[in-house]
Amino acid sequence: MNRNAAYYGHRASQQQSGFSMVELLIAVALGIVLSWAILDVTLNSSRTARELELTSEMVENGRYLTNLLSRELQLAGFYGRLENYFDDSVTAQPDYCTGVSSASLRDGMNYPVFGLDGVAAGTTTCNGDVLLSGSDVLLIRRADTTSVNSTAGLDTNQHYLQETVTAAILDAGVNSGNFTLREKDDVTVAAIREYHQDIYFVDTDNVFNRLSLINGAYVPEPLVEGVDDFQLVYGIDRSGDGVANADGSNPAFVELPASASEWEDVVSVKVFLLLSSTSNAPGLADGKTYSYADKAGITFSDSKKRRLFSAVARLTNVSIKRSGA
Repeated sequence: MNRNAAYYGHRASQQQSGFSMVELLIAVALGIVLSWAILDVTLNSSRTARELELTSEMVENGRYLTNLLSRELQLAGFYGRLENYFDDSVTAQPDYCTGVSSASLRDGMNYPVFGLDGVAAGTTTCNGDVLLSGSDVLLIRRADTTSVNSTAGLDTNQHYLQETVTAAILDAGVNSGNFTLREKDDVTVAAIREYHQDIYFVDTDNVFNRLSLINGAYVPEPLVEGVDDFQLVYGIDRSGDGVANADGSNPAFVELPASASEWEDVVSVKVFLLLSSTSNAPGLADGKTYSYADKAGITFSDSKKRRLFSAVARLTNVSIKRSGA
């Protein structure tokens, strides 16, 4: 074998000898570091995506509820064209659970809104659902915004309000013969509208519910999950101008009207809804402190996303009538 062949054979053997132990260890270490970096980025991306999903769901639920309650409160006391729904002979609210006869519902028209403040643990509502301790309850009374001019097809047990500018009749469809009001031509049946009495509350499963009086009985309707609290503050018109205002030591806004006459004078409502995500957000700790309505320093020790929603709704139909506009 000549010298050149031996030299190149030796070089080829050296080039094919592979990595040293040190080089392998460095390569493995770099691989582990790179894998951890990729895993961390993936986990952070997944965590961020999950938080965004939970936040989006919570914001959507909060906006839905505040819009719903604002709209319903604005319609409170809507009794069609009836200009004066107030009856001086009615001095107390009927029981909203058991007072569902036509006469009781007619008395209830004096009070377009009603509520409970900070219910005690174990308190139940009309259908037996247990209310969330410390939360509020809201009742809204109004007529439907659509009407018919015929007694044909009325549901037997459903309550209806027939109205003109100066008179109103509230009765069940089975008594359609009692709807005797007529329009100015003295022939056309005056407008007949379904009568609504709806109760809004949060149960112990943190579900926001609506109870609607349909066909003479309350029908439950779950609306939104993840409601940690529901609070209300009522604005009272103490001067008859259709606006919430103070009178001496009596404030413009109260946690709960103190008498039947104050309930009659409610012209606006502040709504507070504390919502949380329906499941935990990985790696999150809710360190916020919440203060709203008559509550302060509220904290939680879980990993849910939370947000406080609020709105102020004017009882348009009530305030306009009171102001004479």
